[in-house]
Amino acid sequence: MVGDNDYYGHADLLRAYAGVQRPLPLPGRLQHGWAPGPGLHSSNLSEPWTKFLWAQRNLDQARDVAGVEAIGAPFLYLPPVKGPPPPAGSLLVFPFHGWERESVAGDFGRYADAIAELEAQGYTDVTVCLYWLEYDDPALRAIFEARGWRVVTNGHRDGNPEFLRRQRDLLLRHSAVTSNRVCTAAFYALASRRAFFLHGPTMGLSGTSDPDGAEFDAWQRAEFPELVALPSASERVLAEDDPRTRLGLRELGAAFVRTPDGLRERMRWRRRDWPRRFWLRAWPVAWRKVSGR
Repeated sequence: MVGDNDYYGHADLLRAYAGVQRPLPLPGRLQHGWAPGPGLHSSNLSEPWTKFLWAQRNLDQARDVAGVEAIGAPFLYLPPVKGPPPPAGSLLVFPFHGWERESVAGDFGRYADAIAELEAQGYTDVTVCLYWLEYDDPALRAIFEARGWRVVTNGHRDGNPEFLRRQRDLLLRHSAVTSNRVCTAAFYALASRRAFFLHGPTMGLSGTSDPDGAEFDAWQRAEFPELVALPSASERVLAEDDPRTRLGLRELGAAFVRTPDGLRERMRWRRRDWPRRFWLRAWPVAWRKVSGR
């Protein structure tokens, strides 16, 4: 029903968890990344269908919006995996990135210098994960490759049903994760029992009211003081009851995750729901024609 429900393979992942074989749509719009606000653009919040948000933070920010409910981040619906603990001192780096309509404003050379400082703290096995836009820029990639670090990407966010599986596999191969900005990957890391910490010069998005990221940096450090300290490079896996693990699960909305039966029922994916699915497919088309969207 909504194209961006497929970003990062979200719809595929939810259907797999629910045991649904057919490519049935979600009956509404799904939040597709962690956000300090309601999780959806204001134009999406005015849509007449259900808005599926992730966590209590998002519900609180959307309390005046009709038709919102939380189901947790699709990342939490991935099947559990077990494996050996990662090597100590292995660090996964997520520089703040732009997106298809807005480029990032910042100095990646200065950021690489800041990451290099961590090698003296015991983080000697470094992988840098770039968004596909930055990864496709050979000059930008070279800033990190020249230091001998692995440089990878999880690929495009749309048309990529393996995105989250790749990202989780990458997270689990490292003992710590860092970025210069709290982001979706930060809370994926914490929920996966990997330490996350803020490090490096701030960056922002071109064309915004906070292009250097300074305003957001002040907010994130006040909101998440536990993510400012540098964790020991000897730390390999967080405990299940570690406050940082609990923080990750809370920000991803673990309390709202549905059972497979509950998800099938809510998404109208049961066999007896087919008449309702027909109307769920038809009436948004009519609404968009009337509203001009």
